[in-house]
Amino acid sequence: MALAAYLGLDIGGTGAKAAVYDRTGCRLGAGYATYAPSMTEQGRAEIPIEWIEAAGQDAVRQAVDASGAQIVALSVVSQGQTFVALDRDDRPVYPAIIWYDSRATAEAEELAAAVAAALPHGPAPFIEAIAAAPKILWLRRHLPERMARARRYLLLPDYFNHRLTGQAVTDPCTASTTALYVDGAADYSPEALAAAHIDRGDMARIQTPGSPIARVLPHVAESWRLSPETLVVTGTNDQYAGALGAGNCRPGIVSETTGTCLALVSLYEARPEKSGFPSPGLITGRFPIEGYQYALAYAKTAGLVVDWFQRQFAPGHSLPDLETMAATSPPGSNGVTVLPHFDGMVSPQPNAAAHGALLNLALGHTLADMYRAVLESIAFSLRENLELMRDNGLAVDTVRAIGGGAKSDLWLQIKADVTGVPIERPAVTEAATLGAAMLAAVGAGEFGAVAECSATFYRVGSVFVPDAIRHELYEQPYQAYRALYRRLYGD
Repeated sequence: MALAAYLGLDIGGTGAKAAVYDRTGCRLGAGYATYAPSMTEQGRAEIPIEWIEAAGQDAVRQAVDASGAQIVALSVVSQGQTFVALDRDDRPVYPAIIWYDSRATAEAEELAAAVAAALPHGPAPFIEAIAAAPKILWLRRHLPERMARARRYLLLPDYFNHRLTGQAVTDPCTASTTALYVDGAADYSPEALAAAHIDRGDMARIQTPGSPIARVLPHVAESWRLSPETLVVTGTNDQYAGALGAGNCRPGIVSETTGTCLALVSLYEARPEKSGFPSPGLITGRFPIEGYQYALAYAKTAGLVVDWFQRQFAPGHSLPDLETMAATSPPGSNGVTVLPHFDGMVSPQPNAAAHGALLNLALGHTLADMYRAVLESIAFSLRENLELMRDNGLAVDTVRAIGGGAKSDLWLQIKADVTGVPIERPAVTEAATLGAAMLAAVGAGEFGAVAECSATFYRVGSVFVPDAIRHELYEQPYQAYRALYRRLYGD
């Protein structure tokens, strides 16, 4: 008889990851499939939803085949904001628009003004240009005939849940990225829905992370290597799933994900007694563990900058090649300074006008210096956002690194030396799939609570201890990084 296990599916910005875990959190099999969103000079990022679905299915097949296990339950986690509009037959009327797409700035401002007028004193949804609702308004404005066929708007987890079970279900964290939901509410904001001219029935049902949705549809199960008895469980945002997978189940732990973006998650119970909390660079809301709130800081471009650098400056070199080169450059990259804010800044201070920079080049500088400066710039971004959390009264005792960037020993050591904080790498660095599997296990009744499962499944891989001398050497380059940003964009 096949071993009973749990499946986590993480739908990311450039690919789908799936992994199967047993009842103790040991990984039995994994799969990965890529896709490439298109990106225009106008900041429009989109991709056919069929490509994403095919990659998710392929990743799941790989993971299940490698594990040889019987999947008891699964959960899907993903980025927020990314959505697709479907017609009455669930056919896409337009490609999925990726979360960092920046086309809907004017529509976000208009929606925010309309919601503020409808809710002058009450809590209102968090509205920004990358949210789903402003982009729906943009599509209606520019493609009215096509959008007249739209009958349903689903974010990525909602879409996969719908395809697997026939039920469109989301969680509060994901719902909050639509600009139609107020954190802590039972349902979407009627005022925001009205302002966006969206019917409640057009959106997914909201459920608590870790709560059962339904069994996999029989006609779907075989093609996904699943059983009609496999239970689909409500997931959450990939950052919070990654935090769960990193054992981030109490205040004091900060999980940092270096993937497409850089994201930091910290938990708190009581609201910090700090004037002005949360400051504009922090996003807060309910965490999947009952009784906890999260504080999220993030930079929109991290791994994206690394990929950009490789394509533009070193197309003949692999990332390991570049890392070997970077190790020969000293702390501070021989004076080269990089700003990694290629698509605006969110944390520590929101600034949509911020862009990237590569400064202080001389004829003696090398590819090694420039690549190391890219790695250091994201470590500097990590440091300033840890300082943001401390300034907001949040505890920072332990930093746990996950995501693709956590595979690099050099980068983790740079982060430790820059921040002066030990960086802990979990045994499972692709922690979002582990967090998703945790939610699946809770939904199936294997554990009574998410915190219990997170603490049980988490294992330490290695720890990168800061070097006192290198930490001191990084002070001047860090201040140069901060000064460059102020010079270009102000305080």
